[in-house]
Amino acid sequence: MDPDPIEIANEVKNKVILHWNCRGLMEFPEVIRLHGSHIQEIYLKWNKLTTLPPWITELFNVTNLYMYGNRIEQLPVELGGMNQLTVLDLSANRLDLISTCIGNLSNLKSLFLNDNFIERLPVELSQLNNLEILSVSGNQIVALPEWTGSLPRLRELYVDNNQLRELPNRLTIAPELTMISVCSNRLKYLPLNGFLSAPYIRFDANEYLNYVSYPLLFQLLSQLRTTVVRDREYLAFGCFKTHYDTNVLNTNIKLYIKMKRLHEIDADVIIELPRQMLKIHEVHENVTCSLWELALRKIYTERYKHTLDVSVSPANVTILYKPLKNTKLDFTLSTSLYNLLTNGPTGICINSQCQQPIFTEAWIIIGINRYAESMITIVLCCSRSCAIVFAAHSNMTIDLHWHSIN
Repeated sequence: MDPDPIEIANEVKNKVILHWNCRGLMEFPEVIRLHGSHIQEIYLKWNKLTTLPPWITELFNVTNLYMYGNRIEQLPVELGGMNQLTVLDLSANRLDLISTCIGNLSNLKSLFLNDNFIERLPVELSQLNNLEILSVSGNQIVALPEWTGSLPRLRELYVDNNQLRELPNRLTIAPELTMISVCSNRLKYLPLNGFLSAPYIRFDANEYLNYVSYPLLFQLLSQLRTTVVRDREYLAFGCFKTHYDTNVLNTNIKLYIKMKRLHEIDADVIIELPRQMLKIHEVHENVTCSLWELALRKIYTERYKHTLDVSVSPANVTILYKPLKNTKLDFTLSTSLYNLLTNGPTGICINSQCQQPIFTEAWIIIGINRYAESMITIVLCCSRSCAIVFAAHSNMTIDLHWHSIN
């Protein structure tokens, strides 16, 4: 029996929160337009809607809109007029593009786009200055844009079950992050710098991720409230294996590391460095940094205070990052130079007496750390002298021999 339209209208009139889940609806009910201008939350989960109506912008009081589990393929531009929205859930639909109109939702705090067919995030989302939760798990995203690290109030980022190969370096200086979840991707490395906000990071089931940086290791250890990890599964299940993704061709620096017969590992390991790193040196190499790298360091330290302090007992990492006076880049810069400065350094020199930022060139030490005996750890230093100081006083139990294979 068809529902009584009068009863439906009365239901809409008498409710502030409308739960119409699992009703087989094929269109957004117009009765909401006629009688529901006062409604604040709408739940239309697990229906059969293929789109939203243009008149949805007339629902001036709706702050929470839940459309999980429908058949929506496109969004009307009028959705961008609902700038009173604080929660928008479009998960488990058929979206292959995120409509740029979402960038107009200036009060949006939570955006859920899980389990669609999305391949990229449009730059318009960078305008969501109030966004606190961004969840895009279960899509086909290959890369996150660097601007995700510039969302000023972003606290939680969920990108599980995608095709990510790296994380934006700018996430390391995001001020409010408490959670990053990137399980079941194709990550080959995590950012080498420590994270300013020390978020909890979940990255299980990234089978090609086979090393971690020294400062990030101690941030992860501090979250475990332990100082010794002999089993790599404590940090991330399904990571830190010995194999390497040979199907991806790129120009990133790759290092061949001698590992045979070490801790019962019977194969050598190839690791891949972040794309920002263009030139590397071993501790014994007494060479001078390029003018390009020195210029980046000079410009950066004049505009930002960015320091790193790693304490090993108990495990702790303290990072300070703040703009100094006259931080505006008010002269002509090449795009690559501007991007490197904006995205933040690849690392901070591990020598606590130095604290130089490192962008494209570093002296690298690779070893096994006595606090995490099951994984390769990489250390970045800004010069040969700082590398020698670290090597003399480090808690690395084993220095590993490596060479570049590029």
